[in-house]
Amino acid sequence: MSRYQMDKFLRDVNRDQTLARRWREGAAEVFDGYALSAEERAALARWEVRRLYEMGANPLLLLLSSMAAGKSMRGYIAALRGEAQSRA
Repeated sequence: MSRYQMDKFLRDVNRDQTLARRWREGAAEVFDGYALSAEERAALARWEVRRLYEMGANPLLLLLSSMAAGKSMRGYIAALRGEAQSRA
């Protein structure tokens, strides 16, 4: 796993609205600039917050990038609890 690269992606999504938009639209190439494992790419693409947390993603970056993904605080908390596993 590449926790640093995963956190870097989450940070960049929070800072870069164009990257966040492309990510929300499902553009797989948003991950190309990061050394992410296939498992990390899949969890990020499906926005599996609980899985990302279990893989060691920074919780604050998960929260901030969740907002960039267009999710509500309630949706983020539900996903973190494992109650919602989709990006939609």
